[in-house]
Amino acid sequence: MRLKITATLLFLITLVQTSFGNDNLKDGFTIGTPVLKSIQAIAFGPENILFIGDNTGSMVYAIEINDRKNTSKINFNINNITAKIGAVMGASAIEIKILDMAVNPVSKNVFFAVSRENRGTTKSALFVLSDKGLQEFSLTNVNFSKNKIDNENQSINQVIIPRKAAQELLRLMDKFEGAVEIKIAKNSIKFSLGDVELNAKLIDGRFPDFNNVVPEQSKHSFNINKLSFKSALSRVSILSNEKYKGIRLDLSNQLMTINANNPEQDEAEEEVVVDYNGDEMSMGFNSSYLMDALNVIESDNVLVSFTDTNSSCLLENPEDKSSQFIIMPMRI
Repeated sequence: MRLKITATLLFLITLVQTSFGNDNLKDGFTIGTPVLKSIQAIAFGPENILFIGDNTGSMVYAIEINDRKNTSKINFNINNITAKIGAVMGASAIEIKILDMAVNPVSKNVFFAVSRENRGTTKSALFVLSDKGLQEFSLTNVNFSKNKIDNENQSINQVIIPRKAAQELLRLMDKFEGAVEIKIAKNSIKFSLGDVELNAKLIDGRFPDFNNVVPEQSKHSFNINKLSFKSALSRVSILSNEKYKGIRLDLSNQLMTINANNPEQDEAEEEVVVDYNGDEMSMGFNSSYLMDALNVIESDNVLVSFTDTNSSCLLENPEDKSSQFIIMPMRI
């Protein structure tokens, strides 16, 4: 498991010192259920208080954690922690992202700030690992306080623009030579290309963390001529299911066979020479997604990498790793 220390945590610690003060942290606390829009950073202060940074809601929460003092040594196993959290949330490990972690100095319990990405939506949660095991920490009827963050000058590190706006921007950029000026407001974005301005509304939400599906290491890979792959794929996909566009790739020594069929019992098969020396394997893909990637890879050959038949498949230019194309397999 990799952990990142971000500016969000440093920002939270500064706010704890300035917004809440150090005389009596529990002044102004009330019993209730805080409405958090996100949990991006967590840090423990004195008096058994957990501070939570809610960047989306522009708030910092101070919550009293009623953990008992623990002087004994506790060993926690955090191997496969994302999978364990996912099991509690009814999600797969790939949907889970641990944004921050903090240890309560009183109880030695470990707290995790967690987000779950699913179908373009994000759910935040707080988890605790204690001698009782791993469980989601309830924020119902807790003793807490909150402070508003003035975020007018905060930097924006991610926005989502509509697809039509992106396509129109590409069309305008094809006819424009020079620098494009970009201005981002709370709910809109403006692109200035000389005398031409393009305005678009921003999509509310957070873009899925695609880094979770990019394989860091792959067990298998092969090189294939792009033109041969595209030509064979184009011919075979004609007889694939019109709805799902599914095709099957059968890999063997120095050979890839592309198969397709449809409910009318039509079948197509073509063989393409590849630089592959691994085990025989079969994988199913949407042919349209493969063609989309092949159409924009600017090289004579394509490097295809994967770990197994159920994991994501990476397509890229063997000589230029700056662009990567991820395609998930499908059942055929």
